[in-house]
Amino acid sequence: MDQPTINGAKTLDDWRRQIDALDAELLRLLNQRAGIACKIASIKVASGLPAFDGTREKQVLAHVLEKNTGPLDHQSIVAIFHSVIRETRRLGTQRMQEQRVEAAQRVQRSTNRG
Repeated sequence: MDQPTINGAKTLDDWRRQIDALDAELLRLLNQRAGIACKIASIKVASGLPAFDGTREKQVLAHVLEKNTGPLDHQSIVAIFHSVIRETRRLGTQRMQEQRVEAAQRVQRSTNRG
């Protein structure tokens, strides 16, 4: 049995394969973003900066809303990016804490040697 199409174009399976490919690309990009967030965490630790920067979060949201051409509305974009920002902040905060512990351990070891 033939799959239904719209005007003889792509089938449901064709569209689903395209969605699957886009999901894989989104996953790759989200992980790339998270990797960059970890690098930023290292810079923040070295500079003594806090994990959360509300001004930067507002800039990110303003930027993506400016670039949004739909069909997702602004409310949806804000919800999606709040989630992305929250999770990358969580990962960055975790990395910052790990780096602070490692730094304290290095200081402790050097103090014990001296």
